Amino acid sequence: MKTTKLLSLVAFMLVPVLANAQWVHDATYPAHLDSISSVHGIAVDGEGKVWVQPYYASETIVMNRDVGADGIPDTLSTRVLYIYNADGSEASFSPLYVLNYADGSADTLGQVWYPDETDSVDGGYYEGYSGRGITADANGDIIVSSYNRLYKVDHTDGSGIAMVDPSVACSLTEASTDAANNIYVGCVVGSAGPLMKFAPDLTGEEAVVTIAGSYSRDMQVSADGNTIWWAGYTNGSVFRYSRDDEFSSFGDADTVLVGMKSEVFDIHPVTGHLWAGSGSLNDVPASPWTPQTWYAFDVSTIGTENEIPVDSIRWAATTEDGSPFDAARPRGLDFSADGMTAYISTFSAPNSVQKHMKSDGNSNEVVNQLPNGYALDQNYPNPFNPTTNINYSLQNAGHVTLKVYDMTGREIATLVNGRMNAGAHTVTFNASNLSSGVYIYALEANGVRLTNRMTLIK
Repeated sequence: MKTTKLLSLVAFMLVPVLANAQWVHDATYPAHLDSISSVHGIAVDGEGKVWVQPYYASETIVMNRDVGADGIPDTLSTRVLYIYNADGSEASFSPLYVLNYADGSADTLGQVWYPDETDSVDGGYYEGYSGRGITADANGDIIVSSYNRLYKVDHTDGSGIAMVDPSVACSLTEASTDAANNIYVGCVVGSAGPLMKFAPDLTGEEAVVTIAGSYSRDMQVSADGNTIWWAGYTNGSVFRYSRDDEFSSFGDADTVLVGMKSEVFDIHPVTGHLWAGSGSLNDVPASPWTPQTWYAFDVSTIGTENEIPVDSIRWAATTEDGSPFDAARPRGLDFSADGMTAYISTFSAPNSVQKHMKSDGNSNEVVNQLPNGYALDQNYPNPFNPTTNINYSLQNAGHVTLKVYDMTGREIATLVNGRMNAGAHTVTFNASNLSSGVYIYALEANGVRLTNRMTLIK
């Protein structure tokens, strides 16, 4: 296995990664999403609807069987898909419990019936299938990984298009598709196994490459199908498999994005940048990567000395002490068609879906003005030694805190803690007693929380 040169921390610090000044969390995104926890997948379909897949059962369903013959139809807890229109309202066919196919057959999402002729009483048994990830193909239809089963779902009405149980009996990763809508998927478990390819109708299973032993939640395939990124988060890096063309075989993996413990990928629909989740407090990435952050890379620089992020999005943590990290594990990311809105999801935390919007690149003022009138600018100068200025603005007067944290979430300094008038403000931060590194500064005012990063180089 080939390993690329790890970029130095100093080189990373010198790059003006200002992404947290360019994406703003929309805290007003539909409140009913707050009840959906531990989300494994999120996807934006061809009409801009947002599909959300919880890992655990979240609804109940009445089945057409009576196991035990007690005269009462079976009521089971089941996994479903939630679908939301672009304006945040729930789609007419959400939540989606059952996939109905054109031939009259049907599948219950999250509950699979296994016939058993040796069972003279019940004739079979139910098995719950957990949500493992979802993605949208080039037509906007949804590919669903549900334990060891793949579904293809029509995004216009939630009907079933196709279903397959891959020959390898394993818990599946989130799937990925190329521009021709071929579907690729692998196994989560840590033993070596095949990465499988299916035709758009989920036929013609083909093993395209053998993945070395690692645990993985996601993978990403390039539009031409000639590059595969494998998010083996237990490797502490990303594996990249490449081939010259569709008639060639994939070679050994390159080890790229060293230090990341990624569980999620996506490709930006406009820039073509590869976005990768860095890790979480459960699987802490190595320096210089920050937990609970999605980083964007120009794919042409991945695996070179210029493997430096060009953008990033930070999970807006929910903590009592205001620290920048919580228990959330990044598991899902997708963008609106224009690339200006990002939807992210996490596992192992409440309020597991967030909407972030792209700003104009000069401040935290978002294109649609949410949140309206509050901004936290990038500090200047940056990098700095030892002082820097932080500008922020408030729409309304109120109690304000502005705090600085190190990369572990430990509070370093409180710059503002009191009532401030509406308008523009500037604070000077003196870091003469701190070591070189990347620090987080967070503004809280009237229920709005904004964060940025700054780099101290001595």
